[in-house]
Amino acid sequence: MKQSRLDGVPLRADNDRQPPLAEASLHLALKLRLTSVVLGCSTSKELCARFAASNRATVFVPQNAYKWLSGKAMPRASSVYEDWARVLGGMLAAPFLASSSFDEFQDALSARFAIPETVLTELRAEAGLPSAPVQAAGAAPSARRSGQQPGGHWLEGVYLAISPAWSRVQAGRLIVGQVTVHADSMRQLQINYSENLFNRQVLMSGQLLSDGRAAQSALTCSYTHRLFFLALNVPTPPANLIGGVLSGAAVHDPDARATASRILLLRAPASRAADLVARTGYIAAEGGQVENELAALGYRDEAERAVLGSGIVDFLGGSSSTSLCEASHKDLASLELMLDRLAPAEALQTLPSWH
Repeated sequence: MKQSRLDGVPLRADNDRQPPLAEASLHLALKLRLTSVVLGCSTSKELCARFAASNRATVFVPQNAYKWLSGKAMPRASSVYEDWARVLGGMLAAPFLASSSFDEFQDALSARFAIPETVLTELRAEAGLPSAPVQAAGAAPSARRSGQQPGGHWLEGVYLAISPAWSRVQAGRLIVGQVTVHADSMRQLQINYSENLFNRQVLMSGQLLSDGRAAQSALTCSYTHRLFFLALNVPTPPANLIGGVLSGAAVHDPDARATASRILLLRAPASRAADLVARTGYIAAEGGQVENELAALGYRDEAERAVLGSGIVDFLGGSSSTSLCEASHKDLASLELMLDRLAPAEALQTLPSWH
């Protein structure tokens, strides 16, 4: 019997040939464990919380999760696979999740997430499977083996970016910019970030790399040719709010100070995307000013928008207890839920399909 890293739940596996049901339950356990990895869940409790967020009535609860993650049982309700599909952002259909082998599931996820080889090796070792799946002759290599960056990600879209102004002249204010995330012809994610700095549009661009938990980019400024580094937390779909840290040196700064600040990306519906360039520039660090930006994006409910605007200002101006400029998922949780609740229907309808 193998011992898992996930909550110490033992995984039932041995090297003898197993009956069909036992083999199916083993593959289910492995698929759930790999799901935990790509979603950044270190415990089964966290994984259950993801399922509960997608469906409050889900039967993926701790007592069932223990049996399924240990390979001792299979779900009796098909709704589990439907919830699972939603947890993964709709990238895989429920029937595939129910019937695929671990090898098939592994390749499907590897085409969308950069999964460390050591993780796959450890999971397969726990189950007594070969260290690497045997690939059919002539078959195309998976994205994981070819090194291809996953594409078709739910991060794709247009966003309004808000961060504290770095310029000493604009100290204490916020700067509004535009961010576009898209997949190129090689299905690699690219990111463009533009700001209006003293009536000049400044563009920064680079490749966006994601491992399912974090997304990072080294952006090159077309104006100064300096590098700016962006580290984002990867949210679950619909990804209306993305938070992280931007670091570099202010464009207009004779001292070229090394600077880092929090940054928030607010998804813009397709019908509002064309108007974002005109909205870029400096605004006062006031909840009412941010609320105006939310209204321009089509977010609903004036009263709740005002609360959200104040929350965004507080988040961007918040200090870290570690003396570092940092942004974590827990800091964003309440803002993300509120933004999703106020999002215009179009923001959800324009999300890409991952089936």
